[in-house]
Amino acid sequence: MTGRILYLLGGAPRVGKSTLAQRLLATDGIPWLPSDVIRTVLRRVLPELDAVDQDPVDAARLAELMYPHIEQAAEVCVEEAEQFLIEGFELAPTYPARLKDALPGTSVRACFLGHRTFSADDLASYRGPKPQHETQASRTELDEAAAWIRQRSHQLHAECRKERLPYVDVGTLGFQAAMQRAGRLLLWRD
Repeated sequence: MTGRILYLLGGAPRVGKSTLAQRLLATDGIPWLPSDVIRTVLRRVLPELDAVDQDPVDAARLAELMYPHIEQAAEVCVEEAEQFLIEGFELAPTYPARLKDALPGTSVRACFLGHRTFSADDLASYRGPKPQHETQASRTELDEAAAWIRQRSHQLHAECRKERLPYVDVGTLGFQAAMQRAGRLLLWRD
C-alpha cells in the first residue's frame, strides 16, 4: 500500500456505522475513531455545541461546527497509522473533498449509510447503545425520531449524489447486505 488512507463512514443514526467500523477493525485492522468521542470532548470546551446538538438536530449546522475538530483529529489519525477510519453521524458529504485538500498525500475514501424507510419499530428493536431518553420514549417520540432518521437519510442520499459519493441504503438492501456493500465501496474491493 502506498500513502496514507483516511476512511470516512458517515450516515444517519442507527443504521450500522459503528457495526461496520468494528468489522473493519476486526477483519482489516483499520483503527477507528467514533466522532461521538470527539463530540463528547468538545462539549466541555464548546458550549454552543449543546445548543446545536439537540433533538431534532440540525445536521448541517452540527457538521459545520464539528468540521475543524474532525480535521484536526484526521491529521492526528493519519500521523498515527497508514489507514484510519473516522465514523459518525456528524460527518457530511462535503468532508472528503475538504479533508483531501487539508491532508496532502492522504487518500480520503468515504461511504455514507442511510435508511429511507426507517420506522419506529426499527428504532424500538435497535440493539446498539441507546441514549437513556430513547429507551423510555413513547410511541409518538419513537415515530418522530424515526421520521428524523428517514429525513436525514434522504438528505444524505441527495448530498452524496451531488458530491458523487457512495450512499448505501440499509432499508433497501437489508442490514447484512448493506454492511457488505458499504465495506466493499469504502475499501474499493470488487
